[in-house]
Amino acid sequence: MKVFTCTLLVVVLLAVAKQSSAAEYKGCYVKNYGEPYFPYSLVDRKMSNDMCIQHCRAQGKPYAGTKSVRCGCGTEEHVVEMTKAEESDCTNDCKAGGGICGGYARLSVYSTAQEKRMLNLREVLGDLTDTLETLENAYKREMGETEDFEEDMSELEDMEAAGMAEDEE
Repeated sequence: MKVFTCTLLVVVLLAVAKQSSAAEYKGCYVKNYGEPYFPYSLVDRKMSNDMCIQHCRAQGKPYAGTKSVRCGCGTEEHVVEMTKAEESDCTNDCKAGGGICGGYARLSVYSTAQEKRMLNLREVLGDLTDTLETLENAYKREMGETEDFEEDMSELEDMEAAGMAEDEE
């Protein structure tokens, strides 16, 4: 049973990690005051969305934004401070790797899957914990080890201990 459970855990975690490693395009964004909000942390003449996503993922940031040759990494708060713009507002071709890297005062924003990965692992581990508890309870019922059984055993042990104490006197 333990081997099966451990194997199941490894398979589930590998599947989650594989699914969650892919970045997701969130859209074209503009800061409410006209300038992109993500702090730029990388400038490269061969900027691509993939380069920026990898850079921001390595920084532990859940979002990456590109604008021409610049890359900014941000958090959920950064995204909330911006407004989703029309897709037609993001028109800058990336210098490498194809795709669009923002536009005039616009960012192409991607999730790096950093935040999502942690959330998925928490969900999976929570579900797995619930499943293991259910299996453990089923096993205890099958073996006669319910809470009542444990209480009865505890009372018997107390009675035996009291009986031994009386015998010694």
